[in-house]
Amino acid sequence: MKKILTIALLAISFACKSQVTQTVPRNSLRHEYPQNGVYFKDLNNELTFWEGTWEATLNNKKYTFVFTKFIQHLTTYGNGYCYEDELRGKYKVVDLATNQTLYNNLSATNYDDYSIFGLSIRNGDFSFWFQDVASKCYNSVQFSLQKINGQPNQIRYCNFRLDEYHYTDCPNYADQLSIPMFLPQENVILIKQ
Repeated sequence: MKKILTIALLAISFACKSQVTQTVPRNSLRHEYPQNGVYFKDLNNELTFWEGTWEATLNNKKYTFVFTKFIQHLTTYGNGYCYEDELRGKYKVVDLATNQTLYNNLSATNYDDYSIFGLSIRNGDFSFWFQDVASKCYNSVQFSLQKINGQPNQIRYCNFRLDEYHYTDCPNYADQLSIPMFLPQENVILIKQ
């Protein structure tokens, strides 16, 4: 009985610790809300526009991106925590000449398995960060997606750049440029499916 009571008290104390204390707009500055439990909520449904499957063809390759909105995801840092509405992405690349799949993580279903992280939205420009797998030394890049006026089913993929800040020496490759990267490195229009 003593063990059951101890387990119940631990569960109650954990549940009490992880509670929403305040709900604020998703784009609020984190340092303005230092207490635990703040929920950075997509109050204006900004993320909804970006959700779904988007496709493009460039240089004889077909790109398929799938973006998913995660609601009230618990994020921990140091001794703190907050909740966030976030957009995560995954993608697939097929070489149309050979019908060979060059990259595919569309099977990802868990939050942590998505390789594309939505960062911030400013003036219709959504910045993203991609981090590759361990065998590719967690190589990372940044890119943007932009709304196109008058085209609700099209967005512009642009501003591809290697993330040199997070790059560390990689024993499997000579340098960051030699690590295979399958994201488009040129601007392209993505069409919602």
